[in-house]
Amino acid sequence: MAFFTVSSSMRGTACVVEAKGELDYHHTPLLRDEMNRVWEEGPPPTVVIDVTALTFCDSTGLAELIANLRRSGALGTRLVLAGVHGTLERILTITGLRAAFELSPSAEDALRKE
Repeated sequence: MAFFTVSSSMRGTACVVEAKGELDYHHTPLLRDEMNRVWEEGPPPTVVIDVTALTFCDSTGLAELIANLRRSGALGTRLVLAGVHGTLERILTITGLRAAFELSPSAEDALRKE
């Protein structure tokens, strides 16, 4: 059975959201709930979604990432995808969305640019 976990923590003034496992139709609501908590607690200046440990992402996961990109723009928050690789990297490249997101090799690199 596929697994997915998501957690968030504050690192200075930035929030790092760690997504691990398979971000698919069944697990996207977990990411949505965690991100809603982040946005509703008073959005920080920077949100890093660390996908280093993501093993799969389907269209519903991608749609959720796009929704958060839009929400961050509306709130004036910098959103960074960290550790993009594998399926997600291919999807972002094929769809032309790679340029829409700020990408960073790691959460630590993203936080250094804060």
